[in-house]
Amino acid sequence: MKNIYTIILLLSFSSLSFGQLLPGTLDVSGFPNIVESINDLVMEAGEDANTVGFESNIDASLISFTLDPTVAPILGIPLTSSALNCSLNIFRYSVYMHTQNAPQNVEIQAKTTMNSGVRFPVNILYDNLLVRPLGPRDLTPENGGGYITIPNNGNAAIKVFEFVGCRQDIPIQFKVKASALAISGASNFDIFYTVIGSIL
Repeated sequence: MKNIYTIILLLSFSSLSFGQLLPGTLDVSGFPNIVESINDLVMEAGEDANTVGFESNIDASLISFTLDPTVAPILGIPLTSSALNCSLNIFRYSVYMHTQNAPQNVEIQAKTTMNSGVRFPVNILYDNLLVRPLGPRDLTPENGGGYITIPNNGNAAIKVFEFVGCRQDIPIQFKVKASALAISGASNFDIFYTVIGSIL
């Protein structure tokens, strides 16, 4: 009988925790600064520089996603902290990326590594459950952790990685592959991150 009560308790916890998506905040710090020197260019006729590519540091950008604290609607009094919301509400998050105003004939790529970043909070009750509905709180990169070309179009944003539960300090590494047809000079462009939450 005790086992039945335990299963009912776990199912009740799961249905409460996975009932609705809560609002969260994505924090992005850092941006890659990549410079291609004249010595790095392809010197042979008929070859193109886009076969080489120039990489940023592995932690050129760090992103974090946490659920917002819950606040009483009328009084504005904090009810639960971000850490508590992340502990009690476990969702699967997919991160999509795209650029805007990227220069023509330049390919921008991004990647991260398996289980990069830090779980937030580090240890919670969900980690000790025998049955975890969404699996372990891990990060899984797309393309096996290899570089993914980021489209210069918001309608074609591409999934770069996904993770379960809140996560902080996820390093993003960038690679720029400029064609010989690219116009020289300094270029500034925007990188957009879109986080889509799911209870499945």
